[in-house]
Amino acid sequence: MSDSWRQTMMSITDRIFPSLPPEEKVGTAFGNEIVSSLPLQMSLYFNVVYFPFWLYTFLSLISFKLNCLNMLIQTIISVSLFLILMLECARLYLGVQGNLNEKIPDLAAFWMFSLILQLPLQLVFLFLNNMPVEMAVQGIMCLLLLSQLVFGFVVLRDMAKHHKLRFHISQFYCTQHSKTE
Repeated sequence: MSDSWRQTMMSITDRIFPSLPPEEKVGTAFGNEIVSSLPLQMSLYFNVVYFPFWLYTFLSLISFKLNCLNMLIQTIISVSLFLILMLECARLYLGVQGNLNEKIPDLAAFWMFSLILQLPLQLVFLFLNNMPVEMAVQGIMCLLLLSQLVFGFVVLRDMAKHHKLRFHISQFYCTQHSKTE
């Protein structure tokens, strides 16, 4: 009686909830794990919102000081500002896409742009400023950048581990599946 009741319940359950082979259950459950980072995404969002305010403040304040500076400093500031403008747009795009879509190359490019190109340029502007408003606005931008570097490194490391493990599991199940056939 127990076995027939169990078989009946299993068949009803299988009709309502179709069962999957064991390798698909494990692979699907593991493949649906989300590795993207909420703190990184929040930091990127705040940076996207803050960047136009930073740009407006920086341009309005630098226009007052530009006439007092020598030609070399004017050129350095102009080129640096152009580079920051271009790099920030590309960097934020790569960060958002890499984090949300869990793409390691995009996230790695975001992290490298942040560390190698953007951080030195932002620190130069932080230390060249002498007005309190400029230091406050630039300080917030540098804090956002530093938080993105820390969160980006952690997410990149975790995402690489996740993809590596997923690859090894898929290789294991592919070899097991091919041996049974």
